[in-house]
Amino acid sequence: MIELWRSFSWVIPILTLAASTLVIVIHFWKQQKGGGRWLDILPILFVILSIAAIFLITLSPPIPGTAMEGTTNFEPFSNLKLNLIYRNHLDVPIRNLLANIVLFIPFAFAIGWWMRKHKWIIVKVTFLGALLSFLIELFQYWLPLGRATDVDDWMMNTLGALCGGILFVVLKRMYRIIYLNVIRYKS
Repeated sequence: MIELWRSFSWVIPILTLAASTLVIVIHFWKQQKGGGRWLDILPILFVILSIAAIFLITLSPPIPGTAMEGTTNFEPFSNLKLNLIYRNHLDVPIRNLLANIVLFIPFAFAIGWWMRKHKWIIVKVTFLGALLSFLIELFQYWLPLGRATDVDDWMMNTLGALCGGILFVVLKRMYRIIYLNVIRYKS
């Protein structure tokens, strides 16, 4: 976890600044337009922030200011097997897997929140997460970032989007149950 923090700690101030700026802009926009529902704008804000965070983390070169050719892996599960079987320590591959999954959970949750009135939220959110991850892998392949284009990353990111969609649906149902019980007991 410390290695992840060292690698990506620079993202936190940028995202904090971006979030603060967006909140201020939306606040003034809301004041000028005479209203608008804050809860309708908030999921869009979180979608934008999560996409920005994903792009900052996945499309930045490992060594800033350098252009290097990356590696490719188009064989499913080969990198996963290689990391899990031939590593002396399991913490590195498990951390890599968890990072790829956790990276897409906030994105999927925010998309689910944005599309909360639609049907088939989990399927749509998972598809959008898979599409975003595919685009990132294409950028990593085409751009000289020195990043690895890996089908295993795409699969783990898609799994993260599925988890985020499921988490949103579960929390939405729990909120409805709690909210309905509170209203029922107040009546």
